[in-house]
This record gives sequence, structure tokens and C-alpha cells, in this order.
Amino acid sequence: MTELIKKVFELAPHEGDFNTSVPHLSLFRRDTPTTSPMPVIYQPSIYMVLLGSKAAYLGKERYQYDPMHYLVSCVPLPLEGQILQASEQRPYLAARISLETHMINELLMQMPDEPEAPVTAIDIQSNDGTSSRGIYVSKMNTDIQHTLSRLLDCAHSTTKAHVLGQLALKELIYHILNAEHGSLLRAFACQDRQQYHIANVLQFINRHYASSMDIATLASKANMSESSFYHHFKAATNTSPIQYIKMVRLHAAKRKMMFEQHNATSAAFEVGYTSASQFSREYRRLFSVPPAQDARTASKV
Repeated sequence: MTELIKKVFELAPHEGDFNTSVPHLSLFRRDTPTTSPMPVIYQPSIYMVLLGSKAAYLGKERYQYDPMHYLVSCVPLPLEGQILQASEQRPYLAARISLETHMINELLMQMPDEPEAPVTAIDIQSNDGTSSRGIYVSKMNTDIQHTLSRLLDCAHSTTKAHVLGQLALKELIYHILNAEHGSLLRAFACQDRQQYHIANVLQFINRHYASSMDIATLASKANMSESSFYHHFKAATNTSPIQYIKMVRLHAAKRKMMFEQHNATSAAFEVGYTSASQFSREYRRLFSVPPAQDARTASKV
């Protein structure tokens, strides 16, 4: 692990977020812990901590990850994240490997005879006895550590990244699929599983959040009855479809104000709200500040 930390220090020399020359691999460095959980949307990714620790909260559920445990978000999930351990001497260092369904499918097609890792209930049991939540924490193992080390080596060289980066990335995902709880990630990528259809709906919502949506339309996209859809949706996300759409819209509005110089009213209508006052109430409830304040802060940057 010491060698891994050294490699990340070289790629992340100061506090901030860092893209690398390896597609799908990014790095994070923070010198101080966060005082309270911050709302954020976790995209489908593998999150690995090299130094420090972090917790992600999905409703009342807590998922803590550190150098001995990695976190996998199988689907886009509105969470609250909190860095628990970080300092200037020992900063929080983490790597994120973003996931796309086709990457997992290509691997699964090449390993049809591989025995799946045993399914273990993590937080919630679905009707067939398997876990359906779209997020889990698993124990780090030496296969994953060694592959991550090679992936970081590739990030130091544009040539290595181009020639070997995808191979190392593929190997890493292979080990994740075959590790503890890897069957859950498989479920969200397999077309014959209910989780796969829920994952597609979640991606649809994140692409078309400004459009008008109702349960009937979303259930139809998942090829489920409304009651079955609601059950499987909540099992994956720990929230209702309506609440999920609301959180996605609020996060999108925040991005528009922070990075696209929208004011609060225009951001509200851009993401699908029809009432500025309702938007303001719900935004403040989620982010603890009124949207106009965030818009003013962004305009001064």
C-alpha cells in the first residue's frame, strides 16, 4: 500500500481533483476532513481510498470505505459524502474508476463459465433472497491492489496509458466482479435481471431529468407493473422514484448555477421545476442554503 500511496502523491501533488491519462481513472486529494455530510450524486464507479477514510450515506444507511475497503456504486445514486480522516501530513487520497455497462458486459461475455462469488445480503433483501441495493462496500484484496498499482503506473506515461491502460482497467473490473459482493455489480449489468432494468431507468432519469415523468411511464420503460417497479426501484436506491427525480433535478440546478452562471429562477425552470418558490424550498432543504445564495457565490468566482 505504501508504494500505491507514493504513486498517487506524484499524480495528485496538491489538494484537488485530477483526471489522468488513463480513461475512466481519476484521483482525489483533500487536506482536511469535511465537518458534515455533503449532498452529492455518485455515478457508477469503483471508489478506492489509499489514505484516510470516507463515509457515504444513503438515507440512514452508512457505507464507510478506507484503505482496507472499497466502495462500488452500481447505479447513479444521490448520497451524502463525508471525508472522515484527512490532514496536510496525511491527506485523504482516493482513486475513482468510472463504470459503463458495456465494459462489464464485455467481460461477462468472456467469462460465462466463471463461478460467481457467493451472494451475500448487505442491507436489504429482495424477494429472491439477494441484495438489491445499488451500492456496496467490499474488502480490499491483493489482486485488486496489484492491478490498481499497474493502473497507476499507466497514468504516469501517456504511452503506457494508451497501450496498457485499458488492459489494466479490464483486469481490475474482472477482479471486482469476482470479489466479495461482485454478484451485485453483475446483476445491474445482466439483461435478464430486474436490477438491470432499474439501472436503465436511473440512467434515463439522469439524462432527461427536465422532462415530465410519472411512475407509469418509468414502469413501462422497465417492463414492470407500477407496484413491481416501485418495489425494485426503492430496493436499489432506498428512495421513491419521485424523490429520486427531485434530487437529480436539484443537483442539476446546483451545477447550472455553479458552472453555467444561471440564476436561481432560470436554473429551476431549466431542470423541470414549474414553481420557483417550490424549487427554493426544496433546494434549501437539501443543500442547507437558499439557491440564490449559491448563485451569487458562483457569480463572484
